[in-house]
Amino acid sequence: MALNIKDPETEKAVRTLAKRRGLSLTEAVRQAVSSELGKDELSEDEKARRIAEGRRKLQAFYERHNIKPTTHVMTKQEMDDAIGYDENGFW
Repeated sequence: MALNIKDPETEKAVRTLAKRRGLSLTEAVRQAVSSELGKDELSEDEKARRIAEGRRKLQAFYERHNIKPTTHVMTKQEMDDAIGYDENGFW
């Protein structure tokens, strides 16, 4: 059974993933779909446990390095500036 992707944005995303990982288009789609399906299979309790564990680790990191969390949410421009991207998305 064949899969025909008619959406140019989706096709570009699949090709980008395949190129970055050195995969065939089929394998890139297979891995991406398997990853997403795996996320769906987690129980709500397991998702909550993982979130709580991540928050606990982050809090421990803050305390270990004397970091005070902020409520400021960075804009895309602030993130790009911090990473060093130019207006074309290059470093």
